[in-house]
Amino acid sequence: MFTLCHHLFLAATSGVQLAKLLYLADLEAVESGRTQFSGATWRWDDYGPYDHALMRAEDWVVESELVERRDNRNADYGSCVLTVTVDIEDPLDTDDMECVRKVVRLHGGKSPTGLKDLSYETVPMVEARTGGERGVLLDLNRARRRRQVAALRERFRSRREVLPPQQDDPRAGETLRAEFLEARDSLRRANAKTLGDQ
Repeated sequence: MFTLCHHLFLAATSGVQLAKLLYLADLEAVESGRTQFSGATWRWDDYGPYDHALMRAEDWVVESELVERRDNRNADYGSCVLTVTVDIEDPLDTDDMECVRKVVRLHGGKSPTGLKDLSYETVPMVEARTGGERGVLLDLNRARRRRQVAALRERFRSRREVLPPQQDDPRAGETLRAEFLEARDSLRRANAKTLGDQ
């Protein structure tokens, strides 16, 4: 996580921006079918998705003199400004680095408030906020599942348009009823076992 954070400092001028860009990169990776690569455990914290390990990573790159930190938080509306002092090799494989670069291209110029607002619109944050509890783990895979369902729905719609109209079968109801009655005892036993009834 340390070298990746260092790489993202090229786009982020504050730890707030860094956290949001890293979260969006992880989310982009998961949505495109890969696994998140940052190593962060994302939770809904003060201002959106966050992992307190990011603060330790920031401290580490500052202490290692890879990044310079100027703290302007005492000034009105001030912030902590981060500046990269050295260049490093890409810390990730080609696909993951392309994911990071894509997120930086799309969102690197946004303000901390703009990134916060964007992160609050993502599926994991919407889900967490619906539950109403801060500190809850964010399920990044939920976004991938939602995208997969949308793709399936779209594929079904496109196939439905080319299929001939289906005719009702008057015997279908009788067939379904017979199948249900045949399986009724098995269903009753399965439900009793699932519900813990004896």
